Amino acid sequence: MNDLFIQQIRLKPDVTVGDRLQNLFPLELRNSITVFIGENGAGKSTLLEAIAIKAGCNPEGGGKNFNFSTEKTHSKLYESLTLSKGYRREKDVFFYRAETFYNLNTAIRKLDAEASFDPEIKSYYGGVDMHCLSHGEAMEALFQHRFKAQGLYVLDEPEASLSPLRQLVFINRIMELSRGGAQFIIATHSPLIMSIPGCDLRQISGGRCEQIAPEDTDAYAVYKAVLNSAGAYITKNMQ
Repeated sequence: MNDLFIQQIRLKPDVTVGDRLQNLFPLELRNSITVFIGENGAGKSTLLEAIAIKAGCNPEGGGKNFNFSTEKTHSKLYESLTLSKGYRREKDVFFYRAETFYNLNTAIRKLDAEASFDPEIKSYYGGVDMHCLSHGEAMEALFQHRFKAQGLYVLDEPEASLSPLRQLVFINRIMELSRGGAQFIIATHSPLIMSIPGCDLRQISGGRCEQIAPEDTDAYAVYKAVLNSAGAYITKNMQ
């Protein structure tokens, strides 16, 4: 037995969720940083969304105390899942999804505008209204200030707003937090995040989920081919 907050994700008995996802389960989590990759439409975001909702998060992102809704487009997969928890209990939970992070920041601004005796929510993100920051700066405020050790963090495409250098800062931060007891479940297309030292890298493809090395991924091969050819690969293969 490991000491992760979520140790296994499985389907409830006699439940069918379609060919794209049915054979993914049960999913055993053995590492404090689990990274899922796969082509668009493979099911990564659907899986992470379901895990986050099952863990008590808002479908559009945030922690357990966020209840805003822009559009109810989330999958019902979470209703079919069971999360097997470890003996430790997380002290924080947060769901980041790149496509709705703007909506989350809007919700924070609205809540902070209301009268309250509690500290402003933005104080947990470095004290600045995140709508006054760029997307990348707001994301950095999130992982530098809001994320803590002993927390559970489900992150869908965290690289979306980050430059390569900021991705390295992000990686350093989550490695630091994971050593302090945090657990991260990440979906990405970034070869940098795929290469986090010691992470458990899983590829979702054809309805299956299998471990893979970064250098064996399509993303690694494509980036390497383009960069090594000074762009000639694009000219040759995209005509």
